[in-house]
Amino acid sequence: MPMFYTPKPRQFHYTPRFYDPEKERWEALKQKYAEKQAKAEAETQTAESEATAAPIDDELAYFEAKVRRLDRDERQKQSKFGVKDLFRKRPMPTFNYTPRFQKADDGTVQEVAPQPHKSLKIKRRFDISDDDYMKPMPAGRIMLYAFLVCVLLFWILF
Repeated sequence: MPMFYTPKPRQFHYTPRFYDPEKERWEALKQKYAEKQAKAEAETQTAESEATAAPIDDELAYFEAKVRRLDRDERQKQSKFGVKDLFRKRPMPTFNYTPRFQKADDGTVQEVAPQPHKSLKIKRRFDISDDDYMKPMPAGRIMLYAFLVCVLLFWILF
C-alpha cells in the first residue's frame, strides 16, 4: 500500500473543447418539440384528407371538418405576433367558480366545508362595473412611454 496517491498508468481523460452541455440539452428539447409539431401537423393533414377524401354526404362530417379547419386557422392567427398586438386591449381575467356542492366519485353529493365569512369593507375609487377597470396596460403603450422618457432625457441632458 503506497503512502501517497499515485495515478494509475494508462488512464485516459478527455474533455472536449467545443462541447456545451447546455446547448446539447437545448438542441434535444428543440428536436423533441419539432417532432411533436410535425406529428400533430401530420395528424391534422390525415384527418382533413380522410374527411375530404370520402364524399361529403354526411353533414356532420362536413361540419366537423369545417370547425377543425376554422379552429386551426384561428390558432395560427393567434400565434402570430405583430405590431398591432402591442397596442390591443387584453381581455379581463375570468374567475372560475368552484361550486359549494361537489359530486364524489361514487355519485353522492358532498358539501364542501364552509369557509368563515369575514365582512370586508372595501373603499373603491373607481367603478368596478366598468369594462376597462383593472385591465393591464398594454406592453406597447409602456414601451412608447419609455421611449418618450428616453427622448426627453436625451433632449434635456444633451
